[in-house]
Amino acid sequence: MPHAWIEYSTNFADTSEIATFADCVHAAMLETGIFPLAGIRIRVTPITDYIVADKHPDNGFVHLSLRIGEGRDTETRTKAADIIFERTSSHLKPLSDRARLAFAFEMQEIKGPHSYKMNNLRQYI
Repeated sequence: MPHAWIEYSTNFADTSEIATFADCVHAAMLETGIFPLAGIRIRVTPITDYIVADKHPDNGFVHLSLRIGEGRDTETRTKAADIIFERTSSHLKPLSDRARLAFAFEMQEIKGPHSYKMNNLRQYI
């Protein structure tokens, strides 16, 4: 952990901000200092069917969901979320300056004993 899901409307597919957004998220996650490199996963999904706000065809969105394992206190999670939101919203600012963009970020903590993992990546990185 952490695992990130990036969804974006395809009207932004050809923008440089979207092309490099996953790298921005990855760097921000590492910058927090609380996530192990071997646990980072980022999935990027273009969304072709969507409605945003008043249905204007130029409206678009980027949604970033981050799921993290439990065990970090609220202050630590808040600091990490603040760093990630600041970096990602700054990254998307040029797109927001020239296009109709709705950006949202959420961090969810996965609770309890029902989170299973198998990961040998540490031996390779």
